Amino acid sequence: MMTRIIYGVILIAISMMYFLGVFECRLYAQVPTSTSSPSPSPSACTPIPPPPCKNGESPGVIQLTPDTSDPNNKLKLARKHLYLSSCPFDLANNVRLGTAPSIGSYYSSVGASSQLIGWLKENHCETIFCRELTANEVECGGIDTKKCVPEFTSAYRDALKRLDGNKELARKWVTNYPPLSSSLLSVGFYAAKTEWLKRAVKAIETGLGNTGRIRSTITDRDGVAFFHDLCPGTYYISSIAPIEVEDAAFLWETNKPIKVEGPPEVNRAIVVTLAFPPGKDKKNFFVGKPVVEVVSGEKTSAP
Repeated sequence: MMTRIIYGVILIAISMMYFLGVFECRLYAQVPTSTSSPSPSPSACTPIPPPPCKNGESPGVIQLTPDTSDPNNKLKLARKHLYLSSCPFDLANNVRLGTAPSIGSYYSSVGASSQLIGWLKENHCETIFCRELTANEVECGGIDTKKCVPEFTSAYRDALKRLDGNKELARKWVTNYPPLSSSLLSVGFYAAKTEWLKRAVKAIETGLGNTGRIRSTITDRDGVAFFHDLCPGTYYISSIAPIEVEDAAFLWETNKPIKVEGPPEVNRAIVVTLAFPPGKDKKNFFVGKPVVEVVSGEKTSAP
């Protein structure tokens, strides 16, 4: 009797082991195997490090310049931040352009007059320091009274009192007096936009796996800027933040690479032209897009 019991137990154990073995085989059969390594993403990019360049190659220079077909383009692109990367910016997936501070929304939020906002837009200015105010502007003389900026005239009157009626000195120093001396009016927009750009750049660099470093420059009063010390390779340009022109806003994000070859010609830079619509992109000539056409493709999770 005992022998039969032991024999039965052994048969049951063998059956269980067989069942488990088959079950494991079925599990493994459902998981495909491959001996080849995964292919890299088609959008993968290896950033170009700064000099010294590999193989002793000489670095080059990119010059950014506005399209000269319209003389007003110089003023439109004056004193603007522009950015360079050796990898595509991919703004639609990395940055929420709709959250960028605008001149109208910011200055309205801090109580600026509609005349001041209109003056900033008309003069392609982001702050009151973009140019020196004229006597007519601070005295509200010789101009359309509807365009008189109350902040200018109020600050000018206060400056006259404190500077013993010296008109010329009061005009030159007018931004030092209230309400223009308020940080909200004088540097508030610049600070808000700088903070937004800092977050945007960080998000883009994170999208590149923290291996890419984005460089920045600011155009001069003629809308011209340079990127120096670029090792041979391909580069991309972007404004990242929208550039406002009166009541419109434009964005530059080059999809076609700009090729830098070394060694460069002596005293010669690669000229990249930034233009406003209408027009089509071509080699080293890029047309800005209205932001309203770009924002619709944003990811809501970007900063």
